Parts: sequence; structure tokens; C-alpha cells
Amino acid sequence: MSEKAENRNYVAEVVPLSELSHPDHVWLYDYWLAHRPGDGLPARRDFDPADFPRKALPRLAVIAVEAAGDDFTYRYRLAGTEIVSRAGRDPTGKTFEDLYQGEYLSTARALYDELRLSAKPHFSQRVYPIGDGESFLRYDRLILPLAADHRTVDQFLLLIVVVEQGGVLHREGSFERAGKPKPKG
Repeated sequence: MSEKAENRNYVAEVVPLSELSHPDHVWLYDYWLAHRPGDGLPARRDFDPADFPRKALPRLAVIAVEAAGDDFTYRYRLAGTEIVSRAGRDPTGKTFEDLYQGEYLSTARALYDELRLSAKPHFSQRVYPIGDGESFLRYDRLILPLAADHRTVDQFLLLIVVVEQGGVLHREGSFERAGKPKPKG
């Protein structure tokens, strides 16, 4: 993994929802289905975080859809602590354009544009570059659309399950972080 992270091709393999196997993914998808109003979409307000399995919360993110002129952008409204610690940065409050570059940005925007327009759940297996450009996460992700008006997608709920973390890792307290340790001082 020697080329720059922004130029690597991190293709996601889309997997049918029928192949959800991790208990947290199955639970969240069933919860999402149970909160759908008829053929509409659930709203974020329909979800009570107290209902969620505690072990899943650190792996959840909420991504908002924001109008940007004639286009749309996507902003992390919430990122769980495991997402933050594994990625080595906190995306909360940042847009995709703030966080990503090159082909990775194009791929992320294209996927979320497609999901915004289709209003369909998405399950895939993904590789994400982290830290020093040599490190990566391989994870399964479930992305569920949400809509305040039950029709127009305005947020996504993302749950990741890490399958593998590779590259240069170091321990900081109880966390493994990607990349070389930051110098003290």
C-alpha cells in the first residue's frame, strides 16, 4: 500500500442485505424496518439511542445531507468513539470534502448521492485508508437512509464492523492507532 491514500482505489463490494450476519447489523436493520412508516423512511427522531446495543454505539455514525448550491454535500454529525480511534481523527462536524481527497472523495460522494436518490439501505465490504497512508481498515458497513419528512433523505445512519486493521499500528492507552506515534512534547 505504498501509493498515496487519496489515489488508491478502495472499491466497496456491495453485498445483498440478505447476507447481513453480524448481530449488530441484523439488529439495526430490523430496528430500521420496524420504524418505517409504511413505505416511507424512518426519521432520526424515531430512533432512541437508549434502545441500541451499547457495544454498537462506538461504531455508529450519523451523516447529514446538506444542500450546497445546486449540489449536495455530506457532513458527519456524529461519529462513535471506535470510528474516531481507529481512523485516528474525529470526523464530527466535517464534510466529505474536508476529510477526503482524490478518487476516495469521488467514490464516497458518488455512493452517497446514489443512496440519497434511491433511498435504499446499503450493505458493503470496504477498505479505508488511515493514518500514515500505509495503514487501512477492512470493514463491513450498513448504511441506512433517514428522512425527517419520511420521504426525502436528509441523513444516513452508518454502522461499521471492523474485519481487519493492517499497516503500522501502535498502542496508546487501551487503543491501537494507525500510523507512527506522535512525538511527545
